[in-house]
Amino acid sequence: MAAAENIEKGAPGSEQELDQSARADGLNFDIQMNQPLAQFARLGTPAYAAESKLGAAGRFYAMVLDPDYPPRTKALRGLRGVRMPGLTWLEEWAVVPWPAANGAQRLICVFRRPNGDPLMDAKYLAPAPMPERQVVTDVVQPVLETLLDLFRLGLTHGAIRPNNLYRCRDQGRVVLGECLSVPPGADQPDIFEPLDRAASEPLTRGDPTMSDDVYALGMTAAFLLVGKHPTPELNAKGLLRKRVEGASFMLLSERHRLPYGMLEFLRGTLQDDARDRWTLMDIDAWLKDGTVPQTKLHLPKMAGWPMEFLGEPHTTLRSLAYTVARSTDIEGAKDFLLSRKFRNWMARGLDEERMLPALDALFGEREEKSIDKMAEAVSTACMQLNPQAPLHYKGLAVNPAGMGTALAARYDDPDFRARLIEMVKSNIPLRWLGAQAEADGYLGVHKLLTKAQGLASRTGWGFGVERALYEMQPMARCRSPLLHKYLVYRVEAILPALEEAAAAAKEPFLPVDKHLVSFVMSRRRDFSIGLLEGLDGADEFVKAQAALRFLSFLEEKTENPDGWPELARMLGSMLQPGIDRILRPRRKAELQKKTDKAMEEGKLSALQEVFKQGGLFEQDQREFKDASFRWRLNQTQILSAEHDEKLLVQRAGELGSRIAFFITVSLSFVSVAGIMAFMLI
Repeated sequence: MAAAENIEKGAPGSEQELDQSARADGLNFDIQMNQPLAQFARLGTPAYAAESKLGAAGRFYAMVLDPDYPPRTKALRGLRGVRMPGLTWLEEWAVVPWPAANGAQRLICVFRRPNGDPLMDAKYLAPAPMPERQVVTDVVQPVLETLLDLFRLGLTHGAIRPNNLYRCRDQGRVVLGECLSVPPGADQPDIFEPLDRAASEPLTRGDPTMSDDVYALGMTAAFLLVGKHPTPELNAKGLLRKRVEGASFMLLSERHRLPYGMLEFLRGTLQDDARDRWTLMDIDAWLKDGTVPQTKLHLPKMAGWPMEFLGEPHTTLRSLAYTVARSTDIEGAKDFLLSRKFRNWMARGLDEERMLPALDALFGEREEKSIDKMAEAVSTACMQLNPQAPLHYKGLAVNPAGMGTALAARYDDPDFRARLIEMVKSNIPLRWLGAQAEADGYLGVHKLLTKAQGLASRTGWGFGVERALYEMQPMARCRSPLLHKYLVYRVEAILPALEEAAAAAKEPFLPVDKHLVSFVMSRRRDFSIGLLEGLDGADEFVKAQAALRFLSFLEEKTENPDGWPELARMLGSMLQPGIDRILRPRRKAELQKKTDKAMEEGKLSALQEVFKQGGLFEQDQREFKDASFRWRLNQTQILSAEHDEKLLVQRAGELGSRIAFFITVSLSFVSVAGIMAFMLI
């Protein structure tokens, strides 16, 4: 079973795309917005009473999921309509307009309401401690069966805790509450998470493994045995400090007398190292015949004397490394790690002098570098000192498997987004993955982060932080401002959303932006960036042509026999300036006719055919220039002929005058000669 539970850690796959084929009538339930159910509400996810439109028996409640939280798609598909004993039943889910969000779409899940109370209230108080036998028969046994059923579906729970366990009368057993409305671990109290997950930012914990659920089951049993929170005097920071310095099991055993018969179960399920923790089959063997796997409680090595950092003494290297890694004073952390007192403590207090040369080399490489490089060095140093800790960077603690979920959920937080993207662009997440004892379980995460690292570092359409988001979290919604009212998880859902947006728009808009392009490129490997040529230019007609090519590509991937009339009309109007540039009246009229027909049919591909006819506009301009040149040449020839004609007339007049003068003179001479001859006679 141990091998079977080695599920890959938190790498979401493309096969987990959410089916958005919404029914025309939406949900089969009426949501009573005037009846909120605070007891079922979770982080950013309100709950409301719901009634079946089909008259189904029972009581139901609906969860309105936060649009920024990537949904657990595999679990939504696998659990819909499944009557799994020991689990709150998911009746159905759908993406529908939500009135409280001004008609914006929301993913809504409807569950059958447990007809019983939780085992503990929100403050983890119970009327009395639960007897050992009852904990085993009423809680451990049924929850184990449910976890095995989930495992057969390839799922985990991720939200096991006493106030999410209900005494369900219609099932006649204790049932687990829902685990689908928020990302895994987002609202799970730290004490119910293994140490590595508890030390991470909640949204970065990633998908849980069965081993994580085993730990939560063990801690839940401890709560029920004690009858209250076992460490109410400790805040989150103090609780983490105690667990880091010792062990989670010791945290309980030092404060409470636990039943002898449950000690081995608690010791085995509450191991901080997942490699030593019991598996589901180990628990099953313990329940059936009392078989107890050999487990040893591993405690961190104690130093000969405490080492102080930021005013806090630390007696273990693990505790010190956690505190140094979480410090936001990067230069102070670097100076401490290079200080003589730290080196002396490592060599004499812990006998770990062998680790110092690696630290010296690490900081020596970055002696005069930027604060970001210094932060990378501190992060890497703490990683070497405590490989099992989460990845730390500038005070932020993350599990790289959950970085995509955190980026999607907190994308609008510029500081958080910037720090996360800095980490993605660096090598430290990949370094952390390689340092893990179970590195093979992170192969999918390693692949995603390797790709995201290169894409986040590039600029332009289809790259940058937008592309990194969609590569790291394939179930993130498309965050394009053009689709702010729509939940788009699939490429096929883009055109229907844009069609509605175009119908509601008061004026035309360019139906493409960097989020849309990055979203499509992350999900369609056959998309060519060449289709977007001209989008960065100033010519609005050229940009409209690029947008048309982009939407025509989407049209090929989206089935809709009715076409996209609103988008076609809008793009047609944006392409009109190109038609107006046509100078041949006959060609212009023909082009206008084809455009109007494509707009009427709503076929984007037909509209694209009109505007990609072998350089139609360039040809028209060339022909116009040729015609203009020929006209100017003809005009020159005409003017030259007219000038020659005038010159000939002028020359003819001059010649006639000369001939007339000659004739006149000749006649004069003849006349004079005649007169003289007459006088001589």
